[in-house]
Amino acid sequence: MPIIQPIVKQPQQLTVPSNLNQLATSLQAIQPKSPTAQLITYALIATALVGIFVYHYIRKQEANN
Repeated sequence: MPIIQPIVKQPQQLTVPSNLNQLATSLQAIQPKSPTAQLITYALIATALVGIFVYHYIRKQEANN
């Protein structure tokens, strides 16, 4: 009866510069090209950030009360 040994794959080691280069490449690929699309994108990101800050502010205020 043969002994079956599981194949153990080594986890892929990604370095920080490699990850940053991949991220930069991906972000450049999906970057909006037209000025209108860029403006809309920046407005959506700004709205999301403000929403996150307001959420945390309200949560902190409720925890203090």
